[in-house]
Amino acid sequence: MYADPQPKHSGPRPARRCVGARPLGWLFALGAGLLARSNALLAHAAALLALAAGLLMGTPVLAQTPGASGPPAAAVVLERLPHGLHLQGRVALLADPTGALSLEQVRQTAQAASWHYPEQLLRAHGPTVWWLRIRVVQPSPGGHWLLELPSTALRDLTFYGPLTATGERLAAPLTTGLIHPFTSRVLGSERAVFPLALPQPGTYTLYLRVQSSIPQHMTPTLWDADDYHLSRQHQRLFDGFIYGMLLTLLATMLALYLALRDPVLLAFGSMTAFASLSLASFNGHAAQYLWPTNPWWIEHSYVIFPALWLAACAAFARGFLNSHGKERRIDGFLLVFVCLCGLALLLGVLGHTVWAQHLNEAVAVVGSVCLTLIAARQWQRGYRPARWYLAGSLLPFMAVGAVVAVNWGWSEQLFWLHNGLEVGIVAQSLVFAAALSARIRFVQQQNTQLEQRSQHLAKAALTDTLTGLYNRSGLDEIGNALLRRPGRHALVLFDLDRFKPINDTLGHEAGDWVLREIGLRLRLHSRERDLAARLGGDEFVVLLAQCPARPELDAMVERLRHELEAPIDYGAQRLQVSASAGVALTPDDGSELYGLLRAADLAMYNAKAGSKGQVFAADAPVPPERSTLPQPA
Repeated sequence: MYADPQPKHSGPRPARRCVGARPLGWLFALGAGLLARSNALLAHAAALLALAAGLLMGTPVLAQTPGASGPPAAAVVLERLPHGLHLQGRVALLADPTGALSLEQVRQTAQAASWHYPEQLLRAHGPTVWWLRIRVVQPSPGGHWLLELPSTALRDLTFYGPLTATGERLAAPLTTGLIHPFTSRVLGSERAVFPLALPQPGTYTLYLRVQSSIPQHMTPTLWDADDYHLSRQHQRLFDGFIYGMLLTLLATMLALYLALRDPVLLAFGSMTAFASLSLASFNGHAAQYLWPTNPWWIEHSYVIFPALWLAACAAFARGFLNSHGKERRIDGFLLVFVCLCGLALLLGVLGHTVWAQHLNEAVAVVGSVCLTLIAARQWQRGYRPARWYLAGSLLPFMAVGAVVAVNWGWSEQLFWLHNGLEVGIVAQSLVFAAALSARIRFVQQQNTQLEQRSQHLAKAALTDTLTGLYNRSGLDEIGNALLRRPGRHALVLFDLDRFKPINDTLGHEAGDWVLREIGLRLRLHSRERDLAARLGGDEFVVLLAQCPARPELDAMVERLRHELEAPIDYGAQRLQVSASAGVALTPDDGSELYGLLRAADLAMYNAKAGSKGQVFAADAPVPPERSTLPQPA
């Protein structure tokens, strides 16, 4: 047995240094600066991505050198606190780059100078193995204590202790981590938790051997067992609320997709599903419930599902912001993001989890900036739902940025490390629900406007531009539909007499004035269910739906004719025309529009020839060759 060496303070150490990787990082940053001189959005995005890549190139080396060391920490007196006893600045740290040191070797006096006492949060990253040493004082007999590490993603972890002042081990080593089945986790907890059996008052030493491929915090916390279980109950309730909201949103999106067949809803459903799986991986629930006996999935799910989540985010942005087919540069940029996510997915599957993690973080950070610019640009161009996307896209990426900041040592707010993604994703889901509602309303408004314009164009195609009555096409389409209704119908064909002299002497402007007035009188003095049309020139048609029997019909036609013959004021002059009318009835004179028009035309010819005013087709047989109507196509 070896007695634990007393800590020695080696004095303040220089700040973290980067050797080898930093020049390459500055090279990437220089390339980013050159690209940023372009005004194109794609060049700006490439510059941001290159800058992030340059920073990430330096990250592995930065993570493997400890920060400034404080004075040796005093032993931690065990006391019960509601939120646990956080051990920041109270843990000794020893780097084992080869990973070959054993517990006996790290306890030797020769290793005393290698221990450091960082005052900041501790981070594990890369191939380096880190040894943590904690001295605790048990002031009274009994007590049930737990040692918890904040992360669920430490790759390999072994707990040694407690050790007495004489070096005696009171318990066997406990090993857990991502590369081990979930059953290796003590107490069935998602995080690494180890029980401390301290039978007597005294000073004890705890050792942890930690290795993590991806940046993870490892500053431990000491808990009273009852307080810890109560805290975990609250956390599980919070997690259950988060999962419940996400699953409800996912089911809603799938139901809407099946009803509307909108690809944007499917993309959002995929985004929600992969976000839920990412959260389950980060929280340890995927390892606990989905693949507890498969260490490969336990380790690689931390980078695979985030890559799929980010790809689904880009696909949703592509559909929601309508970039495909309209904004080629923006669409190309989003497709590049999808390809980068695919590369991160491939790296994760192949086992390069460090580079996959870096790429995921770079895409998440750069994506927040670029998608914000894209959404702002689309909003500026009049696409109103983009403002909702702008708000919704910022929330999860801000949460991701907070997590990345804690992982990279820029922030020490552990709340965001534990709950940032949950808060960000749920907030995004609520905002995106409003965004999808706004998009549906926007699409409905566009469809309504298109439908109104289509109806306007269709009506314009059926309307005579001068008089506002139906034209020949409108008469063909609507008149035939009217004739198919039950009942007896009458078609009255009017031809204006003494109109040509007005046109010749006073000009076309006066002639148009007369025609407009004739059209107005036909609309005013026809029934609501009747149809008035201008065939062309000075010929007009009134289709009387469900007309009365003669002689009431005779009086109706005569009244219309006299209205047309009333004087028309044109400036200081009073103009007057007369009208000859031919009347055809269903079914005696025909049941189709052309047959009725032909019969009414022949009757009108007889009225004009005999100066009779109006003639019914049944009363005026005329040879068919006298008709002026064109033959039907």
